[in-house]
Amino acid sequence: MNRPYRYCWHHFIWRWCYNLVLILLLPFGLAALLLKSDNTEGKRNKNIERFGFIGRPKHNGILIHCVSVGEVNAAKSIIQRLQLSYPDVPITISTTSTTGAKQAHAIFKDSVQHMYLAIDIPVCMWLFFHKLRPKLVLVTEVEIWPNMLHQCYRRKIPAVLINARMSSESVKTYQNLAYLFRPSLRKFSRICTQGQQDFENFLSLGVYKPNLMQSNNMKFDLEADPQDEIKAEQLKLQLSLENQPVFVAGSTHDLEEKACLDAFKKLRVSHSQLLLIIVPRHPHRFEKVTQLCQATGYAVVKTSELDEEPLHVLPDIVVVDAMGMLKACYHLASFAFVGGSFAHKGGHNALEPALYGVPTMMGPSIFNNPVICHALADAGGLKVLSQATQLSETAGSWLNNPEEAISLGQASKKVIEQNRGAINQTLDVIAEVMEEGAPH
Repeated sequence: MNRPYRYCWHHFIWRWCYNLVLILLLPFGLAALLLKSDNTEGKRNKNIERFGFIGRPKHNGILIHCVSVGEVNAAKSIIQRLQLSYPDVPITISTTSTTGAKQAHAIFKDSVQHMYLAIDIPVCMWLFFHKLRPKLVLVTEVEIWPNMLHQCYRRKIPAVLINARMSSESVKTYQNLAYLFRPSLRKFSRICTQGQQDFENFLSLGVYKPNLMQSNNMKFDLEADPQDEIKAEQLKLQLSLENQPVFVAGSTHDLEEKACLDAFKKLRVSHSQLLLIIVPRHPHRFEKVTQLCQATGYAVVKTSELDEEPLHVLPDIVVVDAMGMLKACYHLASFAFVGGSFAHKGGHNALEPALYGVPTMMGPSIFNNPVICHALADAGGLKVLSQATQLSETAGSWLNNPEEAISLGQASKKVIEQNRGAINQTLDVIAEVMEEGAPH
């Protein structure tokens, strides 16, 4: 049985200090949104939804909030299972980023409702919940919005933080703002953590122990999608790719492409057939990355330039300028680099190449998924590098010893198989919370 949140008078004061700061920053946020547009559905600028104007959605359903692409992908299986378990219950996915919105639409089409989460200002969040009226809220990973959780508490809507992570770096930040975030965390009916360290970190922030459980990381429940294999085969045909070794640099950020290009130049001296495929993390950087690659003098092609006819000559570098192609590229990889790890973004999902038995490299910034990275590194299939100059050295050893590289990749794949089960545990918690009803 969970322990419910207890209201104290000073919680109100701290939350309204937070609200004041947000209101002062609102003009800058509004200006930024006016400069952006989202034509995900090709109809209208949906950014108005960020202020709570979400039209007339189906209500009395389950709201699942995912920040961006990574969280949407991680929640994919659990959303599909919820659709099977509760076929008459409307499912709504809210995201923060436009790339997350596009990914949600690409995966689920019209089988779910999609909208942007309202800005965490009381009137916007009140309007959002007044229109949507969910009976359960699921929040992925580490999204803690005080006014959102206060609306759940006031409306007696149970909220569950799933696949929750809390790095040691984040703990320090939340501890400095404990008077604001401790009450917010206690408004979750349950928190399902990715690992033991996350469990301990949430406990140190004042979350009641009965409300915590270690369900492990849902990303370990990653499944190969037949559509990715089809995309991989199509790309292979378009490029006229045969048995050439392929270096995939996935989810890259600024400066990481240059590091991979430098490594590629060194590797090509002794491995002239090597192909480099770069998949930038953000669409707005596609053109910049293409220009960076073209400046090297190598033959470069963008995936948007490919057609059904195979190329007569295999290019040196391929820039993937489309969403939803990353796992298909990993399917073709001989070895990979996962971005966000030299750019100090915490590192993106190393399980995606591991799913296809691909030995992988990352930089030292892995705080987003430390449990995953340590498990893969312990198995040998992931090499966490301290400097970008080590990319060519590590990749070179795999190119010179392909049997060893295959063995390391298979070891990573085995890690995934050994750690599955988080989705079933999380679904059990969701069912329990739904049976208990709203917290008092």
